[in-house]
Amino acid sequence: MDTAEKDNRKYHYIILIPHRDIQREVEKYRQKLFSLGFYGSYSFPICAPLALISRPSGGEELKELAKNIRQLSLENNGKIIIGSNLQYKSGMNCFDNELSFFGPALSINIDKIPFAKKDKILSVFSVPLICTSLVKTEVKNTESLPALSFRAASLANLSIQAMHGAELSFEWEISDKIWLSPLKA
Repeated sequence: MDTAEKDNRKYHYIILIPHRDIQREVEKYRQKLFSLGFYGSYSFPICAPLALISRPSGGEELKELAKNIRQLSLENNGKIIIGSNLQYKSGMNCFDNELSFFGPALSINIDKIPFAKKDKILSVFSVPLICTSLVKTEVKNTESLPALSFRAASLANLSIQAMHGAELSFEWEISDKIWLSPLKA
């Protein structure tokens, strides 16, 4: 397989999108990372990849997953808490680089959630993180986001593809969102 063919591949993820209230803080953090030389800070939407999949999930699958994530969040009174930075391989190989997701971990363990249609799941990111940057090398000693949490979030499919001629530049498309159910009073 030549590089042009490999770089043209589309990757599909199931993603958790935090409510826009938290996205302002994430955006400020991304700006800081970019100023420190993290040039992949704007290469990925503000979201937490949950699984790399072979093809997008249907609405019913996402609804079931949203229900399960809401149930799991009840361990923290319905909150999803942002923790320290993590880094893990994204499953994307672009321009002869294996890219990693970098960002703050979330307080949900995806291993506790059953996925429908397991045949299309290529990998599950057990402890999801909000991707604040795509990186090519290991990151050490970087200040984390301040302690934050959120209750409102949605799930969607993300399709992402590298743009030709621009390293760490991608085109992406996010499907319709499925919101986690509201907490009962």
